[in-house]
Amino acid sequence: MNNVKTFSSKQDIHKQACEWISRFDRGLSEVEDKAFSDWVNISSFHRQSLFAVAQTWDELSVLNELSSLFPLRDNHVRNTKISVNRKVMGIAASVIFVVISSFAWFANPKFMTGTEDPSLVALKAETSVGEQRVISLADGSVIHLNTDSFVSVDFSDALRNVHLLRGEAHFEVAHDETRPFIVKAAANTVTAVGTAFNVQLNNADQFELLVTEGKVLVKNKTDDLAKTASDSSLQTLDSSGELMIAGQKALISQQTIHPVTLSNEQVQNDLAWQQGMLVFHGEPLADALQEISRYTPVNFKLADQQVKEQRVAGYFKAGDIQGLLFALENNFNIVYSKIDKQTIVLSSGKQEYL
Repeated sequence: MNNVKTFSSKQDIHKQACEWISRFDRGLSEVEDKAFSDWVNISSFHRQSLFAVAQTWDELSVLNELSSLFPLRDNHVRNTKISVNRKVMGIAASVIFVVISSFAWFANPKFMTGTEDPSLVALKAETSVGEQRVISLADGSVIHLNTDSFVSVDFSDALRNVHLLRGEAHFEVAHDETRPFIVKAAANTVTAVGTAFNVQLNNADQFELLVTEGKVLVKNKTDDLAKTASDSSLQTLDSSGELMIAGQKALISQQTIHPVTLSNEQVQNDLAWQQGMLVFHGEPLADALQEISRYTPVNFKLADQQVKEQRVAGYFKAGDIQGLLFALENNFNIVYSKIDKQTIVLSSGKQEYL
């Protein structure tokens, strides 16, 4: 899809500028020349980054070529002399640091809290907008509770009942054949013995289910749960519900269940919220902002149809509104204005010319 653009951070643009300067030093091919023209005209920040990196190389040939391409801009470049080795090493170190920091952040997300008291057999847990929690249950099961979510838990000798009343949660279920683990959501229940699955409640009648490990049985919650409790094998329940296995995803309502099989990459992208990340694959900006809004109290208003239909792809850190606004302005030429602390208007910016 040629009209899909990706989010690029300041570090990404800086790294890309370094790569373009190194290509300039050896000479651009015809294909690279066209790609460079497209890249440099994305935004003024792309051009500023290019000149800043060019200074560190201290290559007169490169600077002269850039100056001929952009004669009305950045004349101060020619008068600046910076130590080559020290600056180039600094750029390399900063790029490496960004990569290492990103991996460290993924491995140890600070936004998550510690686990709850594992001795609890009945509890209610809630998260506010932008908050996430990890809850350990008495049986060894774990609930990852996403932003703006509410769940109640009630364990008995026969059943492990959980009710998702709002939001989204990922369940890692400890194996116990004698006590099925039953999650109520909308008009259905999801039953598991030992497995992992993700439930996102869309409204009172519909939720999205993703099975990440093992298998689960989806039933209408008006069915007799006592029968479920008396059976120790999911196979005996297949006739009264829809069985879903690992890698399958479905939008579930009282009337319909239509599972589709996802790739491992698609499954991981759907679970990226557990690391505080959102992944987009070419959705219209209006749809992407609807997802982003789950993690922030900020309200976005789109001023024109062009902005609404702009398609975006890439990774976005949940709740990082400043990073989002930077990406929109420097990658999509979408400008913003703040009406108040909680309202931001996005509109198409005017094309810049050098």
